[in-house]
Amino acid sequence: MSHFIFDELTNIPTILATDRVNRDDQTGVVVGKNPQQDNKPKPCVFCKGSENLTPPASYQDADNWNVRVFPNKYPIIGEHEIIVHSPDHDKDIEDLPHEQNVKIVRAMLARMPNYTSQNKEVLIFNNKGGRAGASIMHPHSQLVAIKGFPGIIEHEKNSALKYFNIHNACYWCDLVSEELKEAKRVVFESKHFVLLVPLASRWSYEMILVPKEHRPNFEYIPEVEINDFAQILKAACYAYTKLFDRPDRNYWVHTQKFDPFHWHMGLIPQLKVLGGLELGAGIWISDRATPEDAAQKLSIPVRECYEREKTSIGNY
Repeated sequence: MSHFIFDELTNIPTILATDRVNRDDQTGVVVGKNPQQDNKPKPCVFCKGSENLTPPASYQDADNWNVRVFPNKYPIIGEHEIIVHSPDHDKDIEDLPHEQNVKIVRAMLARMPNYTSQNKEVLIFNNKGGRAGASIMHPHSQLVAIKGFPGIIEHEKNSALKYFNIHNACYWCDLVSEELKEAKRVVFESKHFVLLVPLASRWSYEMILVPKEHRPNFEYIPEVEINDFAQILKAACYAYTKLFDRPDRNYWVHTQKFDPFHWHMGLIPQLKVLGGLELGAGIWISDRATPEDAAQKLSIPVRECYEREKTSIGNY
């Protein structure tokens, strides 16, 4: 069984999950298997028609599904589910129509209460491509639920509470207000969200997406924001595709049940390899652009995609 191991000195967590080496690896990068070593092509386990190759669905939007969710056969830790973005093996969020991306978001939201009702924390994340940690090429996101996440999420919770106790305000609400005032690192502002490049970017062209309305839990996003969220998520993914020729990428949603947390999403393109300073000292190197230059470059394709989608679907 997978479980956490904590460094005795630093308390930095590691997950021991040795069974995951047995999973399929279509990239040949993640597990280290050569996907061409067998002359017989294997069917993609996430494609329509391969449902018998996965555990039974825990959610699908219709019998002839557009989005399908099922338990991961090789869970990292706790409850671990796969959210298949569509039956199309090659199209991802930046390629799919708006209505399909809304269905992906609804699938995420539909599965969250099953775990938050058990007082578990939920992390939704996406690995696209081998360099980003994906072993299956068919576009998908993942959901992991456990009683509590150590590491960055725990640090964010504690820091948000400390900030609130000092300032009597939400850190992310203040962040959005300040960034909109300065307008140096804002990539895009929609009616409900602000997409920006963080000042202390750990990775060049990192972005965070923050809702303007204070809400700790992504699970309770209102209907009108679902459409805007799907639209701006597509625009952010499209920007990476346009600027960097479809790079491997990651995104994740940080969400909590209670204040003073403010749910938000992080996104990065896989443009570099971690070196000794990052791995040995935990100090990130953002070496391709300043946050201000990155925001300016990202804003052009983000706006292009967002406005195009807005024209095709109407203004929500």
